[in-house]
Amino acid sequence: MKNRLFILAILCLLLEAGRMLYSGTLGYMFLIWNLFLAAVPYLLSTHIQATKPTGLNLIGKCFIWLLFLPNALYIITDLKHLHERPPVPEWFDCLLLFSFSTLALLLGLLSFYQMNQVLKRYAPAFVQHIILISISLLAGFGVYLGREQRWNSWDIFTNPFDLFSACISLSTEPHVWAFSLCYGFAFLSMYHIISSLIHYRHETPGQLV
Repeated sequence: MKNRLFILAILCLLLEAGRMLYSGTLGYMFLIWNLFLAAVPYLLSTHIQATKPTGLNLIGKCFIWLLFLPNALYIITDLKHLHERPPVPEWFDCLLLFSFSTLALLLGLLSFYQMNQVLKRYAPAFVQHIILISISLLAGFGVYLGREQRWNSWDIFTNPFDLFSACISLSTEPHVWAFSLCYGFAFLSMYHIISSLIHYRHETPGQLV
């Protein structure tokens, strides 16, 4: 799986490099940075699964993972940047944005799956469901903070008081709840699809390539 994700990442980078060479511009360069941010939770969850930390070490890493998880969902909103930018055909930019956003989302969903496997060691099933729903909604809210309010994951360390104040103020806005619910439950629904496919692959080896 890791090798395939790496190949997909290379293909995305090649698409962007080809666009830059063809157009002579740096259009959509932000996708590379956004993809890197989306990869952080996957790399961290993989590390947690491999090293099996405990206590405060585990809590700290889970907290950082949660801070960066919305970046995997956030990149979908980069589709709003799609418009005709000659000399690059619009169909190519469609493919470029779709490829980056799909890979970022896949990284986020796989990371979510890995962290759920960690969660299973410590919590019963009904608690897992509550936590998964809560994290999904927080991820949706994180996307809103990033896209609409322009906050970053690291602002909780560099500007915590203003960020906390903004969160409290936004929590009373109905449109913020609507945004968070839509993105959060969309992410949760896609997670259950990915989870089902992984379980199917384990139950019927060789059937899902």
